[in-house]
Amino acid sequence: MEIIFSANNNEEFKVLPIVPNDIEIAQAQSNTEFTTVNAGTLNLIGDLGLRSLSIASIFPTHKYNFLKKGSSSDGWSYVDFFSKWRDKRVPIRLVITDNGKEILNIPCTVDNFTYTVRENNDIGYSLEIKEYRFVDLGI
Repeated sequence: MEIIFSANNNEEFKVLPIVPNDIEIAQAQSNTEFTTVNAGTLNLIGDLGLRSLSIASIFPTHKYNFLKKGSSSDGWSYVDFFSKWRDKRVPIRLVITDNGKEILNIPCTVDNFTYTVRENNDIGYSLEIKEYRFVDLGI
């Protein structure tokens, strides 16, 4: 599996060096339940909500032989990437592939980014990602 984040139409991109084993993608749906006089309780199907996921792993500061191709062992460049685009308030794109098959390709925001420097100087991190929908004002 490969996870790539890109910003500003591929002006800058980052391949995650280490992909967690389990990635859970959540998508709520805004269904409405109500009670009727004759039919009992009904559930009306609503619109799909925004997809979200959490990713936790490490940004390495050492060269390991198991890092993903195209990734970097400069862990701080990943911290800088996410900090920079969050500061600019620009959505980024998340692409997840598995053996060349696209699993997910969405514009997104980073709702929470937490990182810590470990004893060996690698950077442990957690990202909370949420789908971003561009608004067409029809102008």
